[in-house]
Amino acid sequence: MSVPLLITTTFESRSDGEKMATALLEKRLIACAQITGPACSSYWWQGKIVSSEEYLLVMKSDESRYDELEQLILALHPYETPEIVATVIIHLSEDYRRWLEKELRI
Repeated sequence: MSVPLLITTTFESRSDGEKMATALLEKRLIACAQITGPACSSYWWQGKIVSSEEYLLVMKSDESRYDELEQLILALHPYETPEIVATVIIHLSEDYRRWLEKELRI
């Protein structure tokens, strides 16, 4: 298996997160997704500190799919500059690794 990844992005609405998760799942770019929130996010945007409610989409995939996954997120995401953060999963149970490989059809 390629290096497993945990990828996150945020959305203004839960439904936008659900649409993204479905699109990525249908293309087998991710094996699963969870949506949490709303959460209060504070950040710099266009020279000002702003706060907003957002929903966090957390996805599991692998490094071999990252470039295509990122391009699809950028194409479909409603934000001008969406957060796309990928973190390497260092430890993963063997059963979960097998499941991840199966669902990504590696």
